[in-house]
Amino acid sequence: MKTARTPTKPRKLPTQERSRSTVDAIIQAATYILVRFGWQRFTTNAIAERAGVNIGSLYQYFPNKEAIVAELERRHVVEVRDKLANALPQLSGQQSLRAALSLLVRAMVAEHRIAPAVHRAIEEELPRSVKRCLSDDRQGDDRALQALQPFMKNVPDPRFALQVARVAAHAVIHQAASHQPELFDRPDFVDEVVALLEGYFHRPAGRTGRRVPPLNRPESC
Repeated sequence: MKTARTPTKPRKLPTQERSRSTVDAIIQAATYILVRFGWQRFTTNAIAERAGVNIGSLYQYFPNKEAIVAELERRHVVEVRDKLANALPQLSGQQSLRAALSLLVRAMVAEHRIAPAVHRAIEEELPRSVKRCLSDDRQGDDRALQALQPFMKNVPDPRFALQVARVAAHAVIHQAASHQPELFDRPDFVDEVVALLEGYFHRPAGRTGRRVPPLNRPESC
């Protein structure tokens, strides 16, 4: 017998300024409660009270607290994409792979420094299928590939390599944000992530291996 999946999509999207303000208030209240009190006190009643809205108004937009966390993740993804998009035009002016990677990693770290408790809730409470769908951004990958490929050496499939590197970098940074945010204060944190990626993109001759076709993209959500 299959277990019923917890709905994580909004019941409806705000279209008017007043409804958008209501949803923004709910999201701000949710962030405050996660940061201040954690998941144990993260309830729809507490969120509605903090936001100053009727619980019925909250349920007009979100079926449960997991859907609110999914919206937090969606907004986080948008903010990360915006920061990376702002960094991408600067990549072409970098003189080395290390400089280009440092620029990208610093942009990712800057976004993940915000509200570690929110990242922890996303990591531990949000279904993996939802996180996977929210994180898909092929257009950003294309732009990063155009900027980084001239620096790559002995990489048989640059697009696939970029996909692997993105997952690896995000895993390290998100893990730190969720469980050890103090790592961001280490002066060598960015350098260590960059070293991980630099060795992957700049390989010794004769160690490229066979060309592997890219993974199939997941079905649309």
